[in-house]
Amino acid sequence: MACIDALKAISSQLIVLHHLAFYGPMSDVAHVLAPDLLDWFSQYARIAVQAFLVISGFLAARSLAPGGHLTPHPLLAIWRRYQKLVVPYTVAILIAIAGAAIARTWMHHDSIPGAPGLHQFLAHVLLLHNVLDFDALSAGVWYVAIDLQLFALLIVALWAARLCARRLEAGGA
Repeated sequence: MACIDALKAISSQLIVLHHLAFYGPMSDVAHVLAPDLLDWFSQYARIAVQAFLVISGFLAARSLAPGGHLTPHPLLAIWRRYQKLVVPYTVAILIAIAGAAIARTWMHHDSIPGAPGLHQFLAHVLLLHNVLDFDALSAGVWYVAIDLQLFALLIVALWAARLCARRLEAGGA
């Protein structure tokens, strides 16, 4: 689906520009050079997150409920989604932890997270860091947790619709 791919490509670049404009010491220096542009990226480029959420919901509904009926078992579908998300996410978190450790040796900046403890790392791997009130180990990791939570909500909604339809059919027959 070329249109979907194009929206994802544009949105991903807007998110990168938002992060470059908003986070870290580079944004402080770059802001002096192009304040209006960086202010725009900082304020408005994050709207691309909504594009990703809508696209993700569309693609999930399309694959999970072709013809309007949930095909996989709900818990199995959520588990598969978790596995699909958490493997690259964990690798990215480990790289972010290493990068932050290196950055802390060279400079001090509010955007550089402290060294994580085991509980903080596990909360991230379980995608519960916001729920358990742990500081994020990297900007944007909240999105992965929200993606899984919204996916699970979609699965529950489709499952509930299937149960309601079955009850209506049984009652009407």
